[in-house]
Amino acid sequence: MANYSRWDDIKKNKGEPSTETRAAINQDLDLGQLIYDMRTEAGLSQRELAERMETTQSVISRLEEGGGAKNRIDTLARVATALDRHLVLSFPTEVPDKLTDAVQVA
Repeated sequence: MANYSRWDDIKKNKGEPSTETRAAINQDLDLGQLIYDMRTEAGLSQRELAERMETTQSVISRLEEGGGAKNRIDTLARVATALDRHLVLSFPTEVPDKLTDAVQVA
């Protein structure tokens, strides 16, 4: 688990994040939550999902903790495949108000 007293010290030294940085962090957290929700809905532990993806449990933990922005599309595609889902990227001219089973990142 994170050392929150250390995190508080870092935040004090760096100040509050910009609006853009805060939005990116929220997107990462939303993606992590979506992966967690899909994994638990599938009845899988982090270790079981990792085995399906041929990776380690710590990678799954990092994904679920919001490591989203640093994730490559191929990693997210492997998550989707391991969960019997599809990864869909779209560049629409207009975005619907609510996307089911999705995280809007732009």
